Amino acid sequence: MELNGTPTAVIITDEFEIPARTIARMRGIPDYPYAQVPHPIGSLNDDGLMERAKFALPQVVQILTRNPSQRNGRKQ
Repeated sequence: MELNGTPTAVIITDEFEIPARTIARMRGIPDYPYAQVPHPIGSLNDDGLMERAKFALPQVVQILTRNPSQRNGRKQ
């Protein structure tokens, strides 16, 4: 979606930080931004998920409102 000009925010749990960075580097975008929340999320109830969403929100806003010349983690 980013490559088509649609701002996108990826959200991961901290358990997946290393794989996320590795994939971004492999795709040629080592500085690709993502929001990171504490692991796990799969076992959380609605209240726990809401807390994770509140934790992620400022990060997502920052990613979505970054300078368009820095989309995909690349400076153009």
